[in-house]
Amino acid sequence: MGVLAVCRKASSPAFSKDDLRVFRAIAEQGAFALHSDAIQREAGEKKLLERDLEIARDVQRILLPDTPPAFPGYEISAVNLAARHLSGDYFDYIPLGSDRLGVAIADVSGKGVPASLIMAMCRGVLRREAVSDAPASDVLQRVNRELYPDLKEDMFISMAYAVFESEGGRVTLARAGHDAPLLFRASDGSVEKINPRGMALGIDSGEVFNRVCADSSFAMEPGDCMLLYTDGATEALDPRGIEYGLDRLSLALRASAPRGAAAVVRHVSEDVGNFASRDLMHDDFTLIAISKK
Repeated sequence: MGVLAVCRKASSPAFSKDDLRVFRAIAEQGAFALHSDAIQREAGEKKLLERDLEIARDVQRILLPDTPPAFPGYEISAVNLAARHLSGDYFDYIPLGSDRLGVAIADVSGKGVPASLIMAMCRGVLRREAVSDAPASDVLQRVNRELYPDLKEDMFISMAYAVFESEGGRVTLARAGHDAPLLFRASDGSVEKINPRGMALGIDSGEVFNRVCADSSFAMEPGDCMLLYTDGATEALDPRGIEYGLDRLSLALRASAPRGAAAVVRHVSEDVGNFASRDLMHDDFTLIAISKK
């Protein structure tokens, strides 16, 4: 960290042991002062970095919806929790005229700053491509075509995109490698996976992606509830290393769906939290519940 050099004139007496002890004490004090200064500099840089992350998190919060939209015939609720300062999960509501609503959920590979930047880019592309009359699968194909040139080989995005119609309760869902949404049926209390074919965004330029990406259309009846989620929910671990899993998620949905979308989000979040404490949750966590009135 530094050198303390002390010289004597040729005519001066040699250094004594006391002199050497004094020099050593001065050197140690100097080293301590330099070390303290280095620590203070590191602390200052860390504080600036934390401030930058806080600003980035505030910007990301602006990009994610803070309240669900009022859409005739449906109740919508959502929650997003970041494993770190920034989240790689993305969800959005896209108005498609007065009688249709697009709902998207996505999970960017990785975490932190790189994932959040890709998430922001994905949001912009999706909002541009989700034109009012386009099928859900066509929207995902357009998004993949736009994102593919800009994603590195080790990066990809899983996404589910659904279009809800206010009249008749018709829903069209397309899936790009994302976890299959769950659908609760009020008529018999069953829970089923909605699992159309599809591969993650950014892996293929379009030749394969467009061929496998397909729509799944169905109708929601009053009391039905769809749950979209990221793997931060199903892959949450308890202290023994056991995953929360799809079966527990299905049971939580079945238990809370009759009380509406807000109750589903609240109950599932609490159930996952009780199963795996927040300290053990290493991935971003997002839920969207849509119930038919």
